[in-house]
Amino acid sequence: MSRAIVWHDLGSEVISASGEVDRPTYHGDQARMNRSEQLSTLSEREWVAAWDKEQESLDLLKSRRGSWLPNVVEVRHWGALRWTTGRPGHASSSGQAVAETFAVLRPGLADKTVQNDVLEALRERPPARRILGFGFREYHIRGAALGAVAGGVVAAAAAAIARLDSVVVLLVALAGLGIGLVIGTAIVHAQDRRARKKALSDSSRVRIVTGRFAPDHWFALVAAATTISGRLGNDQSDIARQTRDDVHQALWEGAGVVLTSSDHTGIEVLAERMQRLAASI
Repeated sequence: MSRAIVWHDLGSEVISASGEVDRPTYHGDQARMNRSEQLSTLSEREWVAAWDKEQESLDLLKSRRGSWLPNVVEVRHWGALRWTTGRPGHASSSGQAVAETFAVLRPGLADKTVQNDVLEALRERPPARRILGFGFREYHIRGAALGAVAGGVVAAAAAAIARLDSVVVLLVALAGLGIGLVIGTAIVHAQDRRARKKALSDSSRVRIVTGRFAPDHWFALVAAATTISGRLGNDQSDIARQTRDDVHQALWEGAGVVLTSSDHTGIEVLAERMQRLAASI
């Protein structure tokens, strides 16, 4: 059985789901996103909980500027899907959630650290603050604070050693604080980008398929896998476990074809095989 999580703070999780529809439905004054039953095994209640969390984040930001996309990471036994709701204005008018990223973990991968790193890299938490239209997350704020303190102390110490006037020392300290703030923010931002890239770029452990460029047969394969997952439910029998392993292997192979070949015949074959397997359960 699949589950989904949305991280708004480290260590916390909210059950959720996502999907796509042609029109939005409405709850009060807000458009509500709807899920695609073909690509998600989660209930309407789970989806509503996820979208409400994202809507709360948008409301707290009080701004539609910036690069943050409302997003939901749905965890599956074979990896995870990242759904985005598009830009805030687009989400409100269209009600469409996009299957943006499929992360397929290598079959047999038992390293929980790698799995958690991939999930954390997929999930992009909303900015904690907006300054001049730019979103700053908690790690930005921590880096800025540390950089500002370090920059101010170093600059003040250097000015004092140089035996400058007290007013000049103060001005130098303030300048150092500002420079340290910028440098600290830049450093933690770069570290976060590198960590995300590292988690998602190791093709020996995870294969990333971008929904925008994926062929139709890939979506058919994922839909068949979703059907199988829903029909197996919480069955932990040997046959059910073997079936899940077969699905996982098919998705891993299919992702490999998407990433390395322009001939997608292999994905079509895998999708048809999974569809037959789903029909037999």
